[in-house]
Amino acid sequence: MKIAILGTGRVGSTLGRRWAAAGHEIVFGSRDPSGEKARAVAGDAGSSATAASVPEAATGADVVVLATPWSQAETIMQSIGGAAGQIVVDCINPLNDTFSGLDLGFTESCAERIAAWAPQARVVKAFNSVSSATMADPVYDGQQATLFVCGDDDDARNTVIELGDQIDFESVDAGPLKNARYLEPLAMLYIHLAMNGWGSNCAFKILKR
Repeated sequence: MKIAILGTGRVGSTLGRRWAAAGHEIVFGSRDPSGEKARAVAGDAGSSATAASVPEAATGADVVVLATPWSQAETIMQSIGGAAGQIVVDCINPLNDTFSGLDLGFTESCAERIAAWAPQARVVKAFNSVSSATMADPVYDGQQATLFVCGDDDDARNTVIELGDQIDFESVDAGPLKNARYLEPLAMLYIHLAMNGWGSNCAFKILKR
């Protein structure tokens, strides 16, 4: 599967590296694909990974992963032509300028806003409530961290669930895309805990019996 990772920060680089190791073709989309950072991120991911401009990375990809700041999301979606027909994985949390809360929540989510900007894309919300440290290693004392996945397209949602399972998460089908209204505030709780003593080596786990 060809996966375009739009963003070369901690989230994008970690997911790209893990999926490259699982056998996928990875293209990192960067504003400066020939720059030192983009080349280093692609190099760390191995021989199946390359760097390209954002539009070039998204072209022909089976899955497009948005791993950029919220402030860049609309511009990125415009630059790739709305990703018509493609699976778009939204990892973004709509943090405000001071990182003290969310710009959106409960009545609208970042994921729904992205879907409105790109009505022909198949938008799936995932990876927003786990840290990059957990993405690198989701297993805590033999327990897999929970990855919540929601989206309106069943095939797209199931593809992202499988991608989560491939990198050792316990992926959970969290229903339609509107449920991102709950996953994004959940991520804000995670950020609060991480910044107030827990650090990034912790994760949510849902249990059942």
